[in-house]
Amino acid sequence: MTGVPSVFTVNGAVNPTLQLRPGAVQRWRLVAATAFTSLRLEVAGSRARLPMHQIAQDGITFPRTVTLDRLELAMGNRADVLIRGGTPGRYELRADGVSGALMTIEVAGEPVVPPMALPTALPPGRPFLNEQDLTDPGADRKVLFHADQGVFPGTFPNAFRILGTGATPPAGPDADLTRDPAYGLFDPGYVNHTLRLGTVERWTVRTDETLPPHNHPFHLHTNPFLVTHRNGRRLDPPVWHDTVGLAGGTPGDSVTFLARYEDFIGRTIAHCHQFHHEDLGMMQTIDYVKR
Repeated sequence: MTGVPSVFTVNGAVNPTLQLRPGAVQRWRLVAATAFTSLRLEVAGSRARLPMHQIAQDGITFPRTVTLDRLELAMGNRADVLIRGGTPGRYELRADGVSGALMTIEVAGEPVVPPMALPTALPPGRPFLNEQDLTDPGADRKVLFHADQGVFPGTFPNAFRILGTGATPPAGPDADLTRDPAYGLFDPGYVNHTLRLGTVERWTVRTDETLPPHNHPFHLHTNPFLVTHRNGRRLDPPVWHDTVGLAGGTPGDSVTFLARYEDFIGRTIAHCHQFHHEDLGMMQTIDYVKR
């Protein structure tokens, strides 16, 4: 993985150039279509930055615009931002840990006078949930991203597990679960979570990874979820996601979210959106059923 240098493109091009008039506002719809690299983005020139005014996360509109100098996107995240041209010059869309610019922005041309205004109100997004919506307040789902080293022979020896509520059972009675070849690993024949349409549940998802650059983004297929707490702190306002990044640390990141299961019945998955972790077992089967 580390021996092959990555090439990052924007819309299929290496460091394309985008034109932006001073005072003009553009809407950028960003997708972190990366396999195993999270992106901490900024738009910066030699003497100034262009702030990003975020209006949506993972396709769901915010209640109000949020102005950021840096925007964090885990693998699979999406964000809608407004960018307004400032002082003429060359700016770059950059990401921490990525050498070189992802995209060049040339602020040039006839200024827009007066400058285009940023919105003071946004169209209504998805209504929030709260703890009173829980259909079973005492039943929380706990999910832990965990890796055990050297479990398997061959090129990919590590076991990338999802533990906690509904974890895939071990292959045998051996007490050392860190060496078990099945515990917490994806099994297409095993249903890890049965979720009933119309119910609202609370999940707490965390990682015990200790290295901050190692990210285990949690992705739940079909239904978005409302992140109410990050690392134990309540968010005001909460934020709708369908993918949320969990960086390592001491301790690693955690999120608590509420989810209402509304759409479709049948089987799908929840998984780590770092693709080689998913491929090596960090995935679970979800079964949406009627109440």
